[in-house]
Amino acid sequence: MRTWLVSFARRGPARYLSHLDTLRAVQRTFARAGVELELSQGMRPKPRLSLPLPLPVGAAADDELALARVTDAAPSARDGLLALQAASPGGLDVIALRESPLRARPQPLRARYACEVRGDAGAVAAAVGAFEEGEPPRVVRRGPKGTKTVDLRRSAGAVSCRATPGGAHLEFEVRYDAGTAARPQEVIEVIADKAGIEPVLHRLRRVEVVFAEAARAQHAPTQRSATT
Repeated sequence: MRTWLVSFARRGPARYLSHLDTLRAVQRTFARAGVELELSQGMRPKPRLSLPLPLPVGAAADDELALARVTDAAPSARDGLLALQAASPGGLDVIALRESPLRARPQPLRARYACEVRGDAGAVAAAVGAFEEGEPPRVVRRGPKGTKTVDLRRSAGAVSCRATPGGAHLEFEVRYDAGTAARPQEVIEVIADKAGIEPVLHRLRRVEVVFAEAARAQHAPTQRSATT
């Protein structure tokens, strides 16, 4: 069994795919490229392909990760990258491919998000300052299993704000190794409430994801598109 770590971007109309639909699109890309995936054991074998960190519906992404277990018949990393790029549908762009010598299980540590909000940029900047320095913001999630309180100060931060025509451009970090992770919408809702604006995300994009596995396999060879 060989492990491929495939980096890809999700843009345009593809950003409205659900997590499962994105996974299916990546799986079909492997099939069109002629790259055979290993199958799981049991009565209903499934391709060993996963996306370690789901993307919110509506969010674009610059550098996502797909974890694939391929058979010994799969091509080299270089040829596999070229085949996947040629087979990728519009909106899903394969950027790089690394074959890991490990049985990799990437764990997300943190991710950087960017978005825009509409409203007074000065009020948004003040709200960002209150989010970063004031009383720790918390949100309550209610579900079938009860309620859960999420400390946004612990799981989100490093918020930056830049004025744009009619609003502000925000960037912030979500940490996935600090307990229950914040959702981008929750971060924006708290800031919007303090700024007195509508809590609507525009042009949400996940800029970067850092995985724990990447540090362990950093010496593995990487094949990257010459156009990126």
